[in-house]
Amino acid sequence: MCMTPRERVNMALNFKEPDRIPIDWGMSTVSGIHERAYRNLLDYLGMNEEIVISDAVQRLARPSEAILQKFHVDTRYIFCNPPSFWEYHEEEDGSWRDEFGAGYIRTEFYCDSRKNPLADAETISDLRAYKMPDPEDPARFKGLRKKAEWLRENTDYAIVAGTYPALYYSAWVLRGMENFMLDTAADPKFANYLLDMILDYWKAFMGKYLEEIGEYIDIMWAGDDWGDQSGPLINPVEFRKNVGPRFKELIQFMKTKSDAKLSYHSCGSVTWCLDDFYDWGVDIVQPLQANAYDMDSKKLKKMTYGRMSLHGGLNNQGVFHLSPDEIRADVCQKICDFGPGGGYLFGSGHNIQANCPPQNILEIFQSWEMYGAYPMKNNVE
Repeated sequence: MCMTPRERVNMALNFKEPDRIPIDWGMSTVSGIHERAYRNLLDYLGMNEEIVISDAVQRLARPSEAILQKFHVDTRYIFCNPPSFWEYHEEEDGSWRDEFGAGYIRTEFYCDSRKNPLADAETISDLRAYKMPDPEDPARFKGLRKKAEWLRENTDYAIVAGTYPALYYSAWVLRGMENFMLDTAADPKFANYLLDMILDYWKAFMGKYLEEIGEYIDIMWAGDDWGDQSGPLINPVEFRKNVGPRFKELIQFMKTKSDAKLSYHSCGSVTWCLDDFYDWGVDIVQPLQANAYDMDSKKLKKMTYGRMSLHGGLNNQGVFHLSPDEIRADVCQKICDFGPGGGYLFGSGHNIQANCPPQNILEIFQSWEMYGAYPMKNNVE
């Protein structure tokens, strides 16, 4: 049985076994590849390409169609355009500003935050005085409907809405991470007012975005990080009181605009909040940080099977810079644990970092090719 990529993805997301485990990799800002690793990969393969940066903060490269086809990637992404009032401009010292007015500076591998536009805000009046960028600027969405329609009618790939909302990350960009985390404890009215500003922004943005492409896509994204290496990033009571209702409102709103599955990104240890994700309407959980606390792959499969699909799960934090043999063992384990019964999208976990050798990148996908076909010997209990 040989299936089209779109059939393969949608069958897996409905907890059935297609011909092989589908791949979603390379295009997302949370399952992509660092520009240095991508350059090394191209050099190793003898391919000459101009590298396009898809995420200036993380310095992610956007893989070419040739690379996506080489690695049998089943998805293709549609991203929003830059707004009409902003364009990327880097100063001589490597500094630049995003459309929110947040400042960054280039370092060896990434861009560090250096200025948060609301860092000095003290009152809700200060928040009201800040003008958010226009979420409905028509330039953001120009041509997206035609692109989505063309992909749907002329290719058999699963189509993904690549631009996605994050509430706490947006607050950290505007206020600074330390400031905002203190706000949630010391001045919750202030923190919640800012969160509601951000929620309104993203609802307006995603409303226009999904009005253009929602009927054509198979997957859409949202996310924020709720775990660190050892457990919850914030108090679970605070999470369920203030985060949960706002993300549920956002996700349920997005689902009025599209029938696509909702993939949710959260790093760290998140077994403690998986039931919350499900209650919000999350359909897919990513990246399944392999060596964070309580993130055993068999346990994750049992906790989510039939409710939410899993995406990623490879130990890029622990083995991607080591030997191909260790890569192969990790891929084999995750396929055996996550794959049975469907409900699994294969990918690198989080982004492939700068120190991952090209041989190891090839081993990731060669091992998937070796172990990722159905039927599998293991069955979900």
